[in-house]
Amino acid sequence: MKTLIIDGNNLIHRTYHTAKIQSKKTKNHTDYQVSNFHIYFTLNAVSSYVKQFVPDTTVFVWDEKRDYKPNIRKDILKEYKGNRSKDSSPHQNNEVIKSILYSMGINSIFPRELEADDIVAYICREHEGSKVIISVDRDFLQLVSSECTLYDPIRKKFFEENNFEEQTGYKDVEQWFTAKCLTGDKSDNVPGIPRFGKASVKKYFEDPGFVLDEKQREIFKRNVDIFCLDKYEDLPDEKQYYKDQLAVKVDPSYKVFLEYCEEYSFKRILDKKEDWHNLFFMKSLYNKLNDIAS
Repeated sequence: MKTLIIDGNNLIHRTYHTAKIQSKKTKNHTDYQVSNFHIYFTLNAVSSYVKQFVPDTTVFVWDEKRDYKPNIRKDILKEYKGNRSKDSSPHQNNEVIKSILYSMGINSIFPRELEADDIVAYICREHEGSKVIISVDRDFLQLVSSECTLYDPIRKKFFEENNFEEQTGYKDVEQWFTAKCLTGDKSDNVPGIPRFGKASVKKYFEDPGFVLDEKQREIFKRNVDIFCLDKYEDLPDEKQYYKDQLAVKVDPSYKVFLEYCEEYSFKRILDKKEDWHNLFFMKSLYNKLNDIAS
């Protein structure tokens, strides 16, 4: 059993900016064209990942809360992710993308109190079989194991248990996570221990006599609390929320999928509709025939 986990927000941000760039190269550069390109590039990316990894199940994880509750990590550090852009443009096609993915048999999963990263952690740790995470987000390195691979589609890099040191420079996940908590993460607006750079990290790992002082230990422990993707364990309702969503069976509809492609004039998909049918719809048809036969 192989599960493909797509970091939805990460993907739609990348495809949105690609859509803007590509649209500017055409004669009819309009907001509608950017939107159309955005949806197409997202679907095309999903198709390429499914073709590459041939999963039994694909889930699209969103950092979006339907039943909104405040992010509990902000209770630990109010500045957490305070540096993120407030531009909502990359999200303007979310609902359409979800609907088309659903027609392809791909379920969208949402957090309640936590974040998309926590859902990914839940799937990686609680579900059987191999898992592949598609994201450029290095926070997922803490999930790499014998059953979980992180794939960076931009750099075409695989992060696996057997190549972890080669790819990251740290001997294992634990050492990488420790270094992250010592130095912080600028992308999440989480500061590390002041003046604690690569040399200090190296000394921390190599010198048994190197000990953090009280203030440094406080910062380290705070960062462990922020970065660790195990908070769902202490939130039974959150955990059940993930479980219930993942239990939903999504039946793909080739007819509905083609209707969307016609509506948005996805000529390249329509020209190769048989390939898309074989990739996303044949398995469901085969399973239905098996059910009838049994």
